[in-house]
Amino acid sequence: MTDFIPPFPIRHQKTLGALDTLKYARRDLLSIWTEDSFNRQFMSIKIINRSIFIANHPDIVRHVFLTNHANYEKKSPLMRKALEPLLGDGLFISDGDTWQKHRSLETPLFSTEQVAKYSEVMIKATEERVRSWANFKQGEIIQVLPEMGQLTAEIICRTLFGNQLGAGQAAQVVQSFAEYQAAIEQMDVNTFFGLPSWIPGLGRGRAAKAAKAAKAIHDIVDKVIAEGIKSDNKDTLLGQFLRIQDKKEAQAALTKKQIRNELIVLFMAGHETTANTLAWAWYLISQCPDVERRLHQEIDTVLGSGSPTFADFSKLSYTRAVLEETMRLYPPVPILSREASDDDIIRKRHIPAGSIMLVVPWLLHRHKAYWDKPDHFIPERFLDDAPVKPDKFIYIPFSVGPRVCVAKFFGLVETTLCLAILAKHFRLQVPEGHQVTHECRLTLRPKDNLPMHITSR
Repeated sequence: MTDFIPPFPIRHQKTLGALDTLKYARRDLLSIWTEDSFNRQFMSIKIINRSIFIANHPDIVRHVFLTNHANYEKKSPLMRKALEPLLGDGLFISDGDTWQKHRSLETPLFSTEQVAKYSEVMIKATEERVRSWANFKQGEIIQVLPEMGQLTAEIICRTLFGNQLGAGQAAQVVQSFAEYQAAIEQMDVNTFFGLPSWIPGLGRGRAAKAAKAAKAIHDIVDKVIAEGIKSDNKDTLLGQFLRIQDKKEAQAALTKKQIRNELIVLFMAGHETTANTLAWAWYLISQCPDVERRLHQEIDTVLGSGSPTFADFSKLSYTRAVLEETMRLYPPVPILSREASDDDIIRKRHIPAGSIMLVVPWLLHRHKAYWDKPDHFIPERFLDDAPVKPDKFIYIPFSVGPRVCVAKFFGLVETTLCLAILAKHFRLQVPEGHQVTHECRLTLRPKDNLPMHITSR
């Protein structure tokens, strides 16, 4: 068990007023919280005429995401405004009957059997990254976040499209996603808090850039879908979506546009957040020699000298625990926001329709009442023999309830196999004097691409 406490943002000693909350939020959404926020169970703030509530107790999270989830199904105005141009009615931001239909169709696509097939792509792409990393000089500095981004993009592209996309179009999709994220990345705090449009925002010239990037992605994916109809791609997610479309039952089918939207949702979810988790894991491991030693022992024992398989995933329990603890400290999406459709009552408090309800993994995962040494990096808390199991409404890196991430198992298998295969061959260390910190917009990532020294094991 380690005593390492990774750095975290400022925690204010007293509650911020509305204007100060907006000021800090525009810089960093994780810097708006007070020290007391990591002890509180239910909080609220009012900015202009918008009520914002923070669910910070497992019973309240259960109420919002499970018991009364229909009332909090709608994504916040920020999510809809930021992502609808790209995702349309995709699973991530849809609700009601559209969400129910798409969810029921997609859940079987991520069964254990299907993920086992996808794992072959994960392993092959990671082994290619091993050969690429072998070309670096001993001690050379690499940019870990982009490296992990390229790896996860390659995996999700092959899983979605097989080899149909091709290196050129795959690179263009990745670039267009980066351009889209850059256009929306400067958090529109006004929309996040549901504030009136007349309050000055963070810049309005980004919409055209986002629209251009979204169109580039749409055009490529539409073309690949058209080509996919003519070819044999049964092992890709595109192939499975097309087979759904071929069904005679009209209500079971998805239109080509809906298939496109769902493929883009899956690319977004399977690229950015997974890359961030892997990058954070490399940093945390590098700071904890005992964790690194135990990780290497497990990897060497399980993987040996052969090529890994899907069956190895269940044997890599410590590797998986390292990643789960990484997602506790650095949840991929640190703030989940919903809009209340109707009035509600929680803890005898009136929740007006239209209120913003925040469920904040950043707070829940470090809450002082729910975790022993909440700011410490302790992978052992996620092992099967851990004395205390995390409550499923406190530890929510993939959300929870009916809207839990449909590709949760895919993501766990991917990060575990990728980390194990790379750590079998390489060690990464932070350069002396470099201070690792974060940036938080829609997702939580290491700032400045996380430069690290690479050496062979």
